[in-house]
Amino acid sequence: MDNTKEKEQVILKAARERFAHYGFTKVTMDEIASDVEMGKASLYYYFPAKEDLFRAVISQEQNQFISTIENILAKDISVSQKLVEYVEERIGVFQELLNLGTLNVHSYFDTKSIYKSLFENFHAQELKLMEKLIEEGKQNGEFKKSLPEEVPQLILHILQGLRVRVLRQLKGRSNDNKYVRQLKEEMSLFIRIFIEGIKA
Repeated sequence: MDNTKEKEQVILKAARERFAHYGFTKVTMDEIASDVEMGKASLYYYFPAKEDLFRAVISQEQNQFISTIENILAKDISVSQKLVEYVEERIGVFQELLNLGTLNVHSYFDTKSIYKSLFENFHAQELKLMEKLIEEGKQNGEFKKSLPEEVPQLILHILQGLRVRVLRQLKGRSNDNKYVRQLKEEMSLFIRIFIEGIKA
């Protein structure tokens, strides 16, 4: 890793800790620069605005999730179990983004949201992974071959709907683990019921 990339990783780590503790709006570039012991001007060389730094933190979280799911896909286990593990990992990402203060109803629906392009790209990557999972299940005889091609998208839409409902419940409150636990139970129940319905 060259010096620039190494420094970027140090900055991202410090920024992530700040955002997780204080939320996006309360964190300043001065504080992050101080955390990594560099001048504010030097920090702006790597990230010209706080929004750029925030996007980089979120993008890193998303990329780590995609990498984890690709590892799950490579496992020698049933596709049904892969789907269950996928949902468990996705709940972890949801919790992480809540901790970073990135998720709220506004960020899901505001077309000017700084997260919009990140979420759209992330959804496209998730859809490809879900399509791969369902196709694997169809090819190995685990799932019905007659499944409509919209099934992967449908799974993601239902999971997203469950997440948005929790975001609405959390609106105006600090993160409440009760709602996250409820989400985990509902998403796990949904995917298990769904799997039974598409089995060959």
